[in-house]
Amino acid sequence: ELEERAKASAVPMSNEAKKAVEQAKKGEEVHAATLGYNPYETARATAGQARTANVAMTHGSIQDKEGSESSQQQPTAAPNRVAPPPSLPEASAQTPPVSQAFEDAMTTVITTNDHEAVKSSLSIMRKLIVNATTKGQANGDEAAAAKFRRVRLSNKKIKAAIPDMNGALELMFSTGFQLAEEEGETYLVYPPGDKGPVWLPNALKTMQDYETSS
Repeated sequence: ELEERAKASAVPMSNEAKKAVEQAKKGEEVHAATLGYNPYETARATAGQARTANVAMTHGSIQDKEGSESSQQQPTAAPNRVAPPPSLPEASAQTPPVSQAFEDAMTTVITTNDHEAVKSSLSIMRKLIVNATTKGQANGDEAAAAKFRRVRLSNKKIKAAIPDMNGALELMFSTGFQLAEEEGETYLVYPPGDKGPVWLPNALKTMQDYETSS
């Protein structure tokens, strides 16, 4: 170290200075041999050692080859979240057949209206039914759930899909919707606490199959 400093100096060393440097180096070597390590050597860390140290300080120790771990970071608890309402069960061989009222209404819809208009109408009605029987029945915020159980028939899009479509109102009635008047407006309203008839999955599948037909 002394020799390096001397080399870095702009002033040439005298013979006496060179002898002093050599003497000091010998003293350092003897001291290092006595201690078992060189206290005069600058400590260096590889990039990997530096990353390991940083991870250990931030996240705790890393597992060794046997998988042991002296300290472990505690998992952070997940924030509380409101679980979404369950979706309707899919139709299966055990699902009862649709009611006669639904079958009659569906027949009227598909045989007395324009094919493309029927597909659009069934898509809208199916979504309204699903919302009313799932999100409309969710526990917690009743005011929010009630919005999914009410359908204003004067809405332009709804009017074209239901009141103006032969058999559509009857189809909605067959699944559980009821008519209600409020402040001069007519609504389709689904009752709270009612997740629909047991055959509803079959009815929804029938509607969806027709929507995707050519």
